[in-house]
Amino acid sequence: MRQIRPLRTDVRTRKMPRKRRVLAVVGDTQVGLWVVRSLGRAGLEVFAVCASEKGLSAFSRYASGAWVIEAGPDDPAFVDEIHALARQLEAASVLTIAESYHQTLLRSRDRFEPDIHVFSPSAEAFRKASDKDYMHTLACQLGVPVARGTTLDRLIAEGRRSLEFPLVLRTRSQNTEEARAPWKAAYARNPEELKRLADEVRAFASNVLVQEYHPGVEDHIQVLMHGGEAFMVGEYIGEHHMPLAGGVTVQRVTCHHEDLARDAVRLLQAVGWEGVAGVQFHYDPTTGKYIFLEINPRFIGGLPTVIMAGFDAPFLLWQSHFEPDKMVKGKYRLGLRTRILGGDANWMLAMVRGDPLPPGQKRLSPISTVLRFLWNGGPWTRDDTFWWRDPKPFWVDLRSMARKLRERSVDPIGNPEDRKDTR
Repeated sequence: MRQIRPLRTDVRTRKMPRKRRVLAVVGDTQVGLWVVRSLGRAGLEVFAVCASEKGLSAFSRYASGAWVIEAGPDDPAFVDEIHALARQLEAASVLTIAESYHQTLLRSRDRFEPDIHVFSPSAEAFRKASDKDYMHTLACQLGVPVARGTTLDRLIAEGRRSLEFPLVLRTRSQNTEEARAPWKAAYARNPEELKRLADEVRAFASNVLVQEYHPGVEDHIQVLMHGGEAFMVGEYIGEHHMPLAGGVTVQRVTCHHEDLARDAVRLLQAVGWEGVAGVQFHYDPTTGKYIFLEINPRFIGGLPTVIMAGFDAPFLLWQSHFEPDKMVKGKYRLGLRTRILGGDANWMLAMVRGDPLPPGQKRLSPISTVLRFLWNGGPWTRDDTFWWRDPKPFWVDLRSMARKLRERSVDPIGNPEDRKDTR
């Protein structure tokens, strides 16, 4: 563990109650930045652990200090270093944003608690929520709409087509690194495309879920479960994605659909979830029909949107353990649009050069694409990084994007580094 930003002077002198000191393992991206901002502006002492020296959280005025951890979550040194740093800083809790970090902390929970609280769900709830095949079956049992589907190995063994094209393929369980598909989602419009995709993942076909494609947009719901009930819900739809054919939402707009929110809560209650999770649906605005896709057992990628709209999820999560009697629901603003600047620029370039789209989606003309990107540069669209109260991370992010453009090493999303820390 290497310190990259010294402790603020007032941290050494001010007598801050121990419960208000948080070690936040937040990586480098906008999601981690807004975790630090959420906790810091509420008056907590937040110590950020980044994946590199360019971690946005390290430059935030709301971080009381920042470190780089070079050990990966599968390295035994990871737990040793996090535990030692938490004790050194007298932090009463550890909070993280990545599934891989959650997994590691869950395996070592007894080493931290009860002295240092770990903001992760129970191991059993995490296991269930991370298994798409299990959640698909559970959704069917609860009457939550799902697409017809099976696992790729079963589909191959049948020797005949039991599902209707187009099909969408996704990794079933994200907890096994070596059995994870090279794409978030891939589409097969005919048997030839299905065979090509199957050849890419044949070695772990049992961990690939194949479902009939459902038209519409991705709908994401962030939920804070507390005492078996939803304390607050924040929802948005993805307007732009990168890659175009199925990737991270790089532009979003907040919304609320009562049926989807109700089913999201029912699914989380069924697995015994406590804490924050994201539930993803595919929603067709023209018909109002939707299907359940998956649970993300963490803060979702659109957390900046959710927080700016009024759902202060990280701080409320902290309060749910340390100050449950002081929790207050915020007013959630609908129609708020935000974007990842670099990711949306990559969306524009991908649309212009003709990258593949999901089935049934229409491509914008190059002129329309560029005009839409420029129009969303107005004040009616907020940036995931820029904030007047905390401007430095934006300029760091902007310089990083310029550097990658010069080096022609721009990642598809536009984050400072890769997104492995926000899975």
